[in-house]
Order: sequence, then C-alpha cells, then structure tokens
Amino acid sequence: MMIQRRTQAERREGTIRKLLDAATETLIDVGYAEASVQRICARAEVSQGALFRHFPTREALMVAVGEDIGAQLLERYRERFEDIPRGDDDLVHAMRLVRDTCRSRLNQAWYELSMAARTHEHLRNGLRPVGRRYHDDIATLARKLLPDAAARLGPTFDVLVGTIIAVFDGEVVHRFVLESPEEDDARLEILTGAVRMLARPT
Repeated sequence: MMIQRRTQAERREGTIRKLLDAATETLIDVGYAEASVQRICARAEVSQGALFRHFPTREALMVAVGEDIGAQLLERYRERFEDIPRGDDDLVHAMRLVRDTCRSRLNQAWYELSMAARTHEHLRNGLRPVGRRYHDDIATLARKLLPDAAARLGPTFDVLVGTIIAVFDGEVVHRFVLESPEEDDARLEILTGAVRMLARPT
C-alpha cells in the first residue's frame, strides 16, 4: 500500500493552520500578554524556527490570527442563520445570533487582540485594515441575509449593523466583571424594537 506524501504547499498550509489555531486558543486561555512564541509553538507542536519562517514577528502572527478569526466567525454566523426556517422573525434571530457570536469563545480571541492593540502600535497598525475588512464583510453579509431591511434603510443599514455590534461588544466587556442577565435581555428587547421601527416599511 502506497502512502501519498504531502506536497510542500500542503505541509506549509498545515503548519500555518496549527500555528493559527494554537495562537487563537492561547489568546483565549491566557490572554495576549502571556501568549508568547514559546507557548504558542509548544501548543502547536511546531518549532520557533518554523513559526518565524511563516511569520516574521509575533505581531504578524497575531494579525493573521485576527483575519482568520473574522473569517471563521462570519462563516459560522452565516451557517447558523441559514439553518433558521424561513417564515420566522429573521430580525430577532439575526440579533440573537449577533449577541451569541459576540459572546462566543472564538470571539474572545478577537477581544484580546483589540485590547492589546490599544498599547501595541505595530499590532494596532496591522489590525486596522483587518478590522476594517472584517466589519465591511459583516455589513455585506447582513445585507445579504436581511435584504428587505437593507433596501429600506439604504446607507443607514451599514451604520445600524455597526452600532448593534458595538453595543453587544460593549456588553461582553461589561460582563467580564458584572453579569446581569435580566438587563441583557431587556437591552436586547429594546435594541430589537428600535431596529424594527427603523426598518419598518413607510
């Protein structure tokens, strides 16, 4: 029986995938400050030399992690939304899914990167275009999933999507030190009602 060997490109992609996954999990478990090259490489079972062959700096790896996280979150959101039976209240489900996504384990890695970017100039400069593309992609997906609301609101729709995400992002950060499920539910109801009013046909 012949064992098919992986090509150099496949080995490269496999190593990068290990490093991205290991860096993401390390960010979630111990935070940016403790996510050292040594710790990431040990988790990925990859040498430090191999890491630096693919990423010139730790910050470059973290920027790639941010881009990878955004792509994963968008795909998971799209899949979950499309699993909802049509005829249900799409807006309510969309809002709940946004909140769930913001609270997800994977999104915690994005928060770690965002918080670290406040005081790390190179990381901030690298993440800015990634973050811009990520939010543009979110708005594009939202227009695709909620075409009626997008058509009625026009350019305001993208601003509304960004505002909703900002609210739920802020809620997640708030919940790190103070949880209030009743207030969270009331906030979701108020926000959903406001969006429904804005998107209502005239």
